Amino acid sequence: MESAIKVNAEREGHKTVLKESYHSAPYKLTYYGSPTFHEHLEMIIMSASPGVMDGDILTIDVHAKEKAELKMFTQSFNKVHPMKEGATQLTTVHVDDDAILQYIPHPITPFKDSIFLAKNEIHLQKEGVLIWGDIICSGRVHMKESFVFTQLHTITKIFRDGKLIFIDNQFLSPEKQPIQKMLFFEGYTHQATLLFSSSFAKDLKLELDEILAQEYEDITYGFTQAADDVVIFRALGNNGELLYDFLLMLGQLCWEFSQHKISEKNQASTEQEKLKNNGNVEITSRNVENPKEIQSVKAKKEKVKQIKNKEIILE
Repeated sequence: MESAIKVNAEREGHKTVLKESYHSAPYKLTYYGSPTFHEHLEMIIMSASPGVMDGDILTIDVHAKEKAELKMFTQSFNKVHPMKEGATQLTTVHVDDDAILQYIPHPITPFKDSIFLAKNEIHLQKEGVLIWGDIICSGRVHMKESFVFTQLHTITKIFRDGKLIFIDNQFLSPEKQPIQKMLFFEGYTHQATLLFSSSFAKDLKLELDEILAQEYEDITYGFTQAADDVVIFRALGNNGELLYDFLLMLGQLCWEFSQHKISEKNQASTEQEKLKNNGNVEITSRNVENPKEIQSVKAKKEKVKQIKNKEIILE
């Protein structure tokens, strides 16, 4: 079955609104809670199907326009059923300047003999912000189906201003790879990834060096700056819900940091414009016979709201 999901989010005043959307069976796209509760927009992808079946092709198209703030959620774990040919999910994302997109879906759970390909192509403008999550399960662990899927392949490409800046290419085939050993799952059953891409990724990395200095029970994780404007997190664990909550916590941290940095940048730009306009008035007033006294505008600096809460609790 071929299905499609499309979302266009746009900023109107102080709120982000849904300007265009489309979905086809078995998927449904709807608001995640009340659309008036937040200034940002929250959407959830739901499905009437028991999971991904052989031959399925899902196309997802998301566009966060300038200054829009969009969070995307999923209803439940993405169950990939046994297959002979395989299924595909193709996701294309566009994030315009000063827009923020967060998408942290529930884990992918590949059943025995499943074959799944997920290709993500993300296009960011110069000041676009991306918070992108991905969690892979080994299978139905409690049914003794760990690492008995045939093949799981995920490819994520991030472009900024048309230039490729990052690729995450994971190809998993338990029959052909030492899947339980070092550089793979290392004895764990779940792997989580979070990508943060922004022009102020370096600033976030410095904050995280202080915030994420502690260890978490049942989770092994690390993070690094993969490019000038990309920070990547990796985590391993044995509980999909725990890792999902962990990514949501990290995503919220990135979200609030991004909002602050964009607000700080816009405030500085506004003050520079005021100073520039004030200077123009002073020059013009010299040609007037009785110019009024013009007071200079003092630049205001917003205090930096540091995200340094080290007591992060995972429920």
